[in-house]
Amino acid sequence: MERKLGLLLAFVVLLQFGYPLTHYSEWWTAAYLMFYGGMIFFGVQVVRGRGRACTPTMVVGLLFAGFALWFALAQHSTVAYAGMLLSVGTFMLLLIVELMGYVFRRSSSGGVSLILAAVCVYLILGGFFATVFSLIELAAPGSFSDPQNTEMRFQQFIYYSYVTMATLGYGEILPVAPWARALASLETVVGTLFLTIVVARLVGVWASQAAPAERDDASRD
Repeated sequence: MERKLGLLLAFVVLLQFGYPLTHYSEWWTAAYLMFYGGMIFFGVQVVRGRGRACTPTMVVGLLFAGFALWFALAQHSTVAYAGMLLSVGTFMLLLIVELMGYVFRRSSSGGVSLILAAVCVYLILGGFFATVFSLIELAAPGSFSDPQNTEMRFQQFIYYSYVTMATLGYGEILPVAPWARALASLETVVGTLFLTIVVARLVGVWASQAAPAERDDASRD
Protein backbone atom coordinates (compact mmCIF):
# COMPACT_ATOMS: atom_id res chain seq x y z
CA MET A 1 0.00 0.00 0.00
CA GLU A 2 2.83 2.40 0.83
CA ARG A 3 4.28 2.09 -2.69
CA LYS A 4 0.89 2.64 -4.33
CA LEU A 5 0.23 5.70 -2.18
CA GLY A 6 3.68 7.07 -3.01
CA LEU A 7 3.11 6.69 -6.76
CA LEU A 8 -0.38 8.18 -6.46
CA LEU A 9 1.09 11.16 -4.62
CA ALA A 10 3.74 11.60 -7.33
CA PHE A 11 1.10 11.86 -10.07
CA VAL A 12 -1.09 14.15 -7.98
CA VAL A 13 1.88 16.51 -7.46
CA LEU A 14 2.61 16.48 -11.21
CA LEU A 15 -1.02 17.32 -11.94
CA GLN A 16 -1.55 20.05 -9.40
CA PHE A 17 1.75 21.85 -9.92
CA GLY A 18 2.60 20.99 -13.53
CA TYR A 19 -0.32 22.88 -15.07
CA PRO A 20 1.91 25.69 -16.49
CA LEU A 21 2.76 23.18 -19.25
CA THR A 22 -0.71 23.81 -20.68
CA HIS A 23 0.20 27.42 -21.49
CA TYR A 24 2.79 26.42 -24.11
CA SER A 25 0.58 24.78 -26.73
CA GLU A 26 -2.38 22.50 -27.25
CA TRP A 27 0.03 19.58 -27.61
CA TRP A 28 1.41 20.27 -24.14
CA THR A 29 -2.15 20.39 -22.85
CA ALA A 30 -2.79 16.95 -24.32
CA ALA A 31 0.43 15.64 -22.75
CA TYR A 32 -0.54 17.12 -19.37
CA LEU A 33 -3.88 15.32 -19.49
CA MET A 34 -1.98 12.03 -19.67
CA PHE A 35 -0.85 12.56 -16.06
CA TYR A 36 -4.47 12.02 -15.09
CA GLY A 37 -4.13 8.48 -16.40
CA GLY A 38 -1.49 7.82 -13.75
CA MET A 39 -3.66 9.30 -11.02
CA ILE A 40 -6.64 7.21 -12.11
CA PHE A 41 -4.61 3.99 -12.38
CA PHE A 42 -2.96 4.26 -8.97
CA GLY A 43 -6.14 5.65 -7.43
CA VAL A 44 -7.97 2.50 -8.50
CA GLN A 45 -5.07 0.40 -7.18
CA VAL A 46 -5.31 2.08 -3.77
CA VAL A 47 -9.06 1.43 -3.62
CA ARG A 48 -8.53 -2.20 -4.64
CA GLY A 49 -5.73 -2.55 -2.07
CA ARG A 50 -8.20 -1.64 0.67
CA GLY A 51 -10.39 -4.57 -0.38
CA ARG A 52 -13.14 -2.21 -1.49
CA ALA A 53 -15.30 -2.43 -4.60
CA CYS A 54 -13.54 -0.34 -7.21
CA THR A 55 -16.21 -0.53 -9.94
CA PRO A 56 -17.59 3.03 -9.39
CA THR A 57 -14.08 4.47 -9.36
CA MET A 58 -13.14 2.59 -12.53
CA VAL A 59 -16.32 3.62 -14.35
CA VAL A 60 -15.81 7.30 -13.52
CA GLY A 61 -12.14 6.99 -14.47
CA LEU A 62 -13.08 5.56 -17.87
CA LEU A 63 -15.62 8.34 -18.38
CA PHE A 64 -12.93 10.89 -17.66
CA ALA A 65 -10.54 9.16 -20.08
CA GLY A 66 -13.16 9.47 -22.81
CA PHE A 67 -13.88 13.13 -22.14
CA ALA A 68 -10.17 13.91 -21.79
CA LEU A 69 -9.47 12.35 -25.19
CA TRP A 70 -12.35 14.32 -26.69
CA PHE A 71 -11.07 17.53 -25.11
CA ALA A 72 -7.50 16.83 -26.28
CA LEU A 73 -8.78 16.59 -29.86
CA ALA A 74 -11.25 19.50 -29.57
CA GLN A 75 -9.98 21.86 -26.88
CA HIS A 76 -12.57 24.52 -27.70
CA SER A 77 -15.53 22.20 -27.13
CA THR A 78 -17.58 23.35 -24.14
CA VAL A 79 -19.31 19.97 -23.82
CA ALA A 80 -15.99 18.10 -23.71
CA TYR A 81 -14.61 20.58 -21.19
CA ALA A 82 -17.68 20.31 -18.94
CA GLY A 83 -17.73 16.51 -19.16
CA MET A 84 -14.04 16.34 -18.31
CA LEU A 85 -14.51 18.59 -15.27
CA LEU A 86 -17.55 16.67 -14.01
CA SER A 87 -15.91 13.26 -14.39
CA VAL A 88 -12.55 14.19 -12.87
CA GLY A 89 -14.28 16.05 -10.02
CA THR A 90 -16.39 12.97 -9.27
CA PHE A 91 -13.31 10.73 -9.42
CA MET A 92 -11.43 13.00 -7.02
CA LEU A 93 -14.38 13.01 -4.61
CA LEU A 94 -14.56 9.19 -4.63
CA LEU A 95 -10.81 8.99 -4.07
CA ILE A 96 -10.97 11.48 -1.19
CA VAL A 97 -13.66 9.38 0.52
CA GLU A 98 -11.60 6.19 0.15
CA LEU A 99 -8.39 7.79 1.39
CA MET A 100 -10.15 9.41 4.34
CA GLY A 101 -11.49 5.98 5.23
CA TYR A 102 -7.94 4.64 5.13
CA VAL A 103 -6.67 7.43 7.39
CA PHE A 104 -9.45 7.34 9.98
CA ARG A 105 -10.71 3.75 10.04
CA ARG A 106 -7.49 1.76 9.92
CA SER A 107 -6.43 1.16 13.52
CA SER A 108 -2.88 -0.10 13.02
CA SER A 109 -1.54 1.58 9.89
CA GLY A 110 2.10 2.34 9.38
CA GLY A 111 3.04 5.93 10.00
CA VAL A 112 4.43 6.54 6.49
CA SER A 113 1.30 5.17 4.80
CA LEU A 114 -0.94 7.40 6.90
CA ILE A 115 1.14 10.47 6.09
CA LEU A 116 1.15 9.68 2.36
CA ALA A 117 -2.62 9.16 2.36
CA ALA A 118 -3.21 12.40 4.28
CA VAL A 119 -1.01 14.43 1.91
CA CYS A 120 -2.79 12.88 -1.08
CA VAL A 121 -6.17 13.89 0.36
CA TYR A 122 -5.02 17.47 0.98
CA LEU A 123 -3.69 17.91 -2.55
CA ILE A 124 -6.67 16.19 -4.17
CA LEU A 125 -8.99 18.45 -2.16
CA GLY A 126 -7.37 21.42 -3.87
CA GLY A 127 -7.91 19.82 -7.26
CA PHE A 128 -11.52 18.96 -6.44
CA PHE A 129 -12.37 22.52 -5.47
CA ALA A 130 -10.62 23.75 -8.63
CA THR A 131 -13.00 21.65 -10.74
CA VAL A 132 -16.03 23.01 -8.87
CA PHE A 133 -14.78 26.60 -9.29
CA SER A 134 -14.34 25.89 -13.01
CA LEU A 135 -17.87 24.50 -13.32
CA ILE A 136 -19.32 27.55 -11.57
CA GLU A 137 -17.48 29.86 -13.96
CA LEU A 138 -18.56 27.74 -16.92
CA ALA A 139 -22.22 27.85 -15.85
CA ALA A 140 -22.16 31.54 -14.92
CA PRO A 141 -19.32 33.42 -16.65
CA GLY A 142 -18.06 36.33 -14.58
CA SER A 143 -18.44 34.53 -11.24
CA PHE A 144 -14.71 35.14 -10.74
CA SER A 145 -12.62 38.15 -11.67
CA ASP A 146 -8.99 38.12 -12.79
CA PRO A 147 -7.66 41.39 -14.26
CA GLN A 148 -4.82 39.56 -16.04
CA ASN A 149 -7.04 37.02 -17.81
CA THR A 150 -10.25 37.77 -19.66
CA GLU A 151 -11.13 34.06 -19.81
CA MET A 152 -10.96 31.96 -16.65
CA ARG A 153 -9.91 28.35 -17.23
CA PHE A 154 -9.16 25.32 -15.08
CA GLN A 155 -5.46 26.17 -14.88
CA GLN A 156 -6.12 29.47 -13.11
CA PHE A 157 -8.50 27.79 -10.69
CA ILE A 158 -5.87 25.24 -9.62
CA TYR A 159 -3.70 28.15 -8.49
CA TYR A 160 -6.65 29.96 -6.91
CA SER A 161 -7.81 26.83 -5.09
CA TYR A 162 -4.51 26.25 -3.28
CA VAL A 163 -4.09 29.93 -2.46
CA THR A 164 -7.58 29.89 -0.95
CA MET A 165 -7.10 26.62 0.94
CA ALA A 166 -3.80 27.85 2.40
CA THR A 167 -5.48 31.19 3.32
CA LEU A 168 -2.75 33.16 1.52
CA GLY A 169 -5.22 35.57 -0.07
CA TYR A 170 -3.02 37.15 -2.75
CA GLY A 171 -6.08 38.77 -4.29
CA GLU A 172 -5.40 38.43 -8.04
CA ILE A 173 -8.46 36.24 -8.57
CA LEU A 174 -11.58 37.31 -6.73
CA PRO A 175 -14.91 35.50 -6.27
CA VAL A 176 -17.65 37.88 -7.38
CA ALA A 177 -20.85 35.83 -7.50
CA PRO A 178 -22.50 34.73 -4.22
CA TRP A 179 -22.01 31.00 -4.85
CA ALA A 180 -18.39 31.56 -5.79
CA ARG A 181 -17.79 33.40 -2.53
CA ALA A 182 -19.60 30.73 -0.53
CA LEU A 183 -17.51 27.96 -2.08
CA ALA A 184 -14.27 29.88 -1.48
CA SER A 185 -15.21 30.28 2.18
CA LEU A 186 -16.08 26.59 2.41
CA GLU A 187 -12.71 25.57 0.98
CA THR A 188 -10.87 27.72 3.52
CA VAL A 189 -12.80 26.13 6.40
CA VAL A 190 -12.37 22.59 5.04
CA GLY A 191 -8.64 23.04 4.50
CA THR A 192 -8.08 24.41 8.00
CA LEU A 193 -10.19 21.73 9.69
CA PHE A 194 -8.55 18.97 7.66
CA LEU A 195 -5.06 19.92 8.80
CA THR A 196 -6.17 20.16 12.44
CA ILE A 197 -8.04 16.85 12.45
CA VAL A 198 -5.36 14.92 10.55
CA VAL A 199 -2.59 16.13 12.86
CA ALA A 200 -4.70 14.99 15.83
CA ARG A 201 -5.23 11.61 14.13
CA LEU A 202 -1.51 11.13 13.45
CA VAL A 203 -0.63 12.07 17.03
CA GLY A 204 -3.26 9.63 18.30
CA VAL A 205 -1.86 6.79 16.18
CA TRP A 206 1.68 7.53 17.32
CA ALA A 207 0.58 7.62 20.97
CA SER A 208 -1.34 4.34 20.68
CA GLN A 209 1.67 2.63 19.12
CA ALA A 210 4.14 4.12 21.59
CA ALA A 211 2.16 3.21 24.73
CA PRO A 212 2.62 -0.62 24.49
CA ALA A 213 6.34 -0.18 23.88
CA GLU A 214 6.65 2.05 26.93
CA ARG A 215 4.73 -0.48 29.06
CA ASP A 216 7.02 -3.27 27.89
CA ASP A 217 10.07 -1.19 28.78
CA ALA A 218 8.62 -0.42 32.21
CA SER A 219 7.84 -4.09 32.89
CA ARG A 220 11.38 -5.12 31.99
CA ASP A 221 12.77 -2.46 34.34
